Amino acid sequence: MAHDHTVVNTDLESVFHWDYSVKFPQMDRLYENAKRDQWNVSTTINWDRPIENEVLDMTMMPMFQTELYRSLSEENKYQLGRKFAAWRLSQFLHGEQGALMVCGQLVDAVPDLDAKMNAAAQVFDEARHVEGFRKYITKLDRIYPIDPTLERLLTTVMAHDRWEPKYVGMQVVAEGLAIAAFRFMQRETKDELLKELLEYIMKDEARHVGFGMLALRDAVTKLKGKDKKDLEDFAFTACDMMVTKVVDGVPKDGFLSGSMVFEEVGISMKDVEDEMHRNPAWAAAENDMEKQFNSFLFVDTIIPCLRQIDLINDRTESWYQQLGVMQLASAA
Repeated sequence: MAHDHTVVNTDLESVFHWDYSVKFPQMDRLYENAKRDQWNVSTTINWDRPIENEVLDMTMMPMFQTELYRSLSEENKYQLGRKFAAWRLSQFLHGEQGALMVCGQLVDAVPDLDAKMNAAAQVFDEARHVEGFRKYITKLDRIYPIDPTLERLLTTVMAHDRWEPKYVGMQVVAEGLAIAAFRFMQRETKDELLKELLEYIMKDEARHVGFGMLALRDAVTKLKGKDKKDLEDFAFTACDMMVTKVVDGVPKDGFLSGSMVFEEVGISMKDVEDEMHRNPAWAAAENDMEKQFNSFLFVDTIIPCLRQIDLINDRTESWYQQLGVMQLASAA
């Protein structure tokens, strides 16, 4: 990998809590569910099964319709599908490690014992997800480096010196991203082993979003003035990173490092650009697929959650309109 670790410095406070009574019964029930729903990566899933040759259903990929794809040898078509799957799964793996570390911070920093216990349960969930994705990816191909946008999101969340933005950044935005990406990949894969792994992980992730929302409903109501505005700003900044923008003809933000996979099978970025000029329908189809993914991401999870906790409000809604994600909600 380009670098084997990243150091993030933070001034986060650690808080002991000496009142051991249950303050939030709903959160206590969620903690009970977390204990009930534990599963073992090593034994719950049968890892003796081989991975399907065609991990991704390439007929669902816009590139499948291009001359560029058809010009590849059968071996390179096979490698492209597996390597692209490995790149995407690698981003899942890196995101899960980020969640593992942020939840460790939340155990230290959140002021309520109910929340500390749920964050501690989530730490183990995230460790299990790291284990599962690492095991699958190394069976499939190799682990790819973290995408720069994902690294920026995770380090921004980790470096913050307050715990409320960590909830928003991880439990709403990053977990929302994970659920959307897992659903998308579960739909596209032909591999039953991967489908099963994703199904188990998605059940955990849904509980994590629930935990974050329970904690944030109470926390956000206590924020006033600048602290509330700062959290609104932080939520939008995190969402803004997720959406690819084109500035002076150059894409920025979003998750763009997957282009390295093309180069590994002999496709240069010039080849891709030339094909897009020859075949504008491909560019349109890729754009439609990105809109569909963003709909999963924003419409199903992030926008409803941010509305519930009043981080999308009269002050901020126009920002999300300009980003284009509110229109997705209207069209859904």
